[in-house]
Amino acid sequence: MAKVKVSPALLRKYSQVFPVGSAGIKYTERLIARRQAHLRELDGFAVFSGVAREPGSEHIWIMSGLRIFQEPALIHLTGINQPKVILVLNPKGKHGVPGQPREVLFITRKDPAKEFWDGVRFGYPKDPTPEGKRDLEELRALTGIKDIRPFEEFPDFFDHLVAKAPKPFGYAYYHYYEANADGSTGSGGRKVIRTKSDYNWEFKQDLLKRIRRTGRKGFELKSCVDLHFRLRLPLEPEQVKDCDIAVKFTGDAFAETMRAIKGFKDENALSAFLEWGMRKRSPAGLSFPNIVAAGKNATILHYLKNDEPIVPGSLVLLDFGVRFGTMHADITRTVPVNGKYNPLQALLYQIVLDANKETLKYARPGETIRHLNRKVWTFLEEQLQQRFFAKGGLAQRSYSGQPHGLSHLMGEQEHDGDPYRIYQDYPLRTGWQISNEPGLYGHFEISLGGRRYSEWIGIRVEDDLLITRDGCRNLSAALPKEIPEIEALIAGKTLR
Repeated sequence: MAKVKVSPALLRKYSQVFPVGSAGIKYTERLIARRQAHLRELDGFAVFSGVAREPGSEHIWIMSGLRIFQEPALIHLTGINQPKVILVLNPKGKHGVPGQPREVLFITRKDPAKEFWDGVRFGYPKDPTPEGKRDLEELRALTGIKDIRPFEEFPDFFDHLVAKAPKPFGYAYYHYYEANADGSTGSGGRKVIRTKSDYNWEFKQDLLKRIRRTGRKGFELKSCVDLHFRLRLPLEPEQVKDCDIAVKFTGDAFAETMRAIKGFKDENALSAFLEWGMRKRSPAGLSFPNIVAAGKNATILHYLKNDEPIVPGSLVLLDFGVRFGTMHADITRTVPVNGKYNPLQALLYQIVLDANKETLKYARPGETIRHLNRKVWTFLEEQLQQRFFAKGGLAQRSYSGQPHGLSHLMGEQEHDGDPYRIYQDYPLRTGWQISNEPGLYGHFEISLGGRRYSEWIGIRVEDDLLITRDGCRNLSAALPKEIPEIEALIAGKTLR
């Protein structure tokens, strides 16, 4: 059989389970480079598991047609977006124990009945037919992994790996961190933080049981999560390109929606139009479910009801974004449904917008997200005092100072990095992507120009930033956010 080459046609065949983004046929090279980077730094074998089951299958009534969101660590290293996949990296494999390769992929058997229902999947051939052999060669070509084995052979392979390991430890990917009692990583008393509710932890427990059965006493299974995040979080040039495309598609859908916004009577219709604008541009779908919150609903940070009437004259907060490849856009804009901000809305909006711009002054390598939080939220409160409270404004808010984080990491996940945000104390590095999303929420009242204004308002302005060598680049700079820009966009005009 002729050697399989990666081609656009082959990528199209597996697009559902092998999302390549703009890298195209060069995606395989990126996967190989990522694994090699891990192998250079590992001092023992490492095991990565994909998601354990189909979406919804943990319930009695299995939901069909749900999009799979693979464990980001596994898709980052293999590109495979389907359940029951295991990757083993063994830095001692090449010159170490005979018969233990450096990279081994375990995958379930090819199942034509499953593909009849859900479409093409990767799989180890059940029979050595020419078609089965070609499927296997396609998987090898796309992933760059030559040693691929049936999923059910992993337990015995792992037992052998442990028994022959030159050091009394190996690694698995599971969420285990050490931090101070307050969650920071500075000097102070340390505590262990671990996640016990996900499949990675369950997988680790299964591996520990196998280790005990091997009889190798004192063998430790460490977490490689810190190493993996250190290597994964700085975005590659191709990933940055995917981010730019995701933001471009998101911005185009936003502009399209703004030109039609006056015709929407409720949040659902507005959300559906915005979602369609994003989905028709990218087959990867949304980064997360839209937040479309009008009036008082915008004071609920993760409002997902999206079905209330839109009151004329109110503001609508839109938190939205599309995926491209495995990268995400995460944008928030707060707009007037009738096309014009009233004086109170404009005053408060400008304060939040200025805080958003303030972040751009400080987001750079060496800065920390925790420090950014303090600077920008302090700035916002100072501006609120000077420009609102000092002029007789009254406010009712359910928080004091900081309603939420200013930034989160972004990458293979829309919220990337450790789930406890210990990374807030890590110095920002070139290539990291972060959000920039100050906000203001509550009931505000003030007299302006001889008129009394009083309303519930939620305002957030969010952009996506890429940390560069000497500062940051606002990936979403082209999306209108200035008051005149948004008003002109709604009016169907373009400011030059």
